[in-house]
Order: sequence, then C-alpha cells, then structure tokens
Amino acid sequence: MEPIDLSIAQKMVDHYAATRKKLIDKEHNINDTQSVWISLDKLKSFINNLPEHATGVRIHFAAYDHKNDHYPNQTTAILIGTSENYTEHSDAIESSIGPLGPEDPMGPFNQGNPCPPFCP
Repeated sequence: MEPIDLSIAQKMVDHYAATRKKLIDKEHNINDTQSVWISLDKLKSFINNLPEHATGVRIHFAAYDHKNDHYPNQTTAILIGTSENYTEHSDAIESSIGPLGPEDPMGPFNQGNPCPPFCP
C-alpha cells in the first residue's frame, strides 16, 4: 500500500458519495454506508492468524439483505485471505475454492460497523 495525499483521499471519498452512494441511497431509499470501522484488535487478530500460505487480504464490497435486523440493505465490507493460484491471488469467494468454515483463519471476516448508521 502506498500513502496518498489527504486532499486526494478526500476528493475520492467525496466522489464516491456524489456518485455511487447517491445512486444506492435513491434506489434503496436508505442512507447507505459510507465507511466501515473495524477495531484494531479484530483486524490484527485476523491478519496475525492467516496461515503461512496466505499472500494478502482481499476486501469485497457486499450488502446485507432487506431482512437484516441491524443493517437492512446497508453496504458492508468482507475481508478474506488470498493465496497464490498460479500467477494470481485468489480467495474462496471469487474462485469457489471453499467452503471455508466460520473458524477458518482465511475468513471471510465481517465484524465491522457500517457508518451510517453506526458511526463510532
């Protein structure tokens, strides 16, 4: 990862809010997620428990369905460990190498707090 200038990051966040988030809000009649907060302890635990063959972490954008008790239709992020598959880094979601159980250190991991509605 390379750091970027804060002003560039702010422009990118603003662009997301003005384009994608605006469309999601209108289509689903909600105030959709703009960020996901993950505690440092949970993030460190996930990373530190990845097996030796893990090559990285992929972040998938996802959405809860309308029946979810806490975050109906809200966008979220799912983290999942990747491993090298020939010349690419693949994960169980995109390559169907699973199934991964809930205790698998490769994930998937989704214990963040979507903001909105929950902004710590």
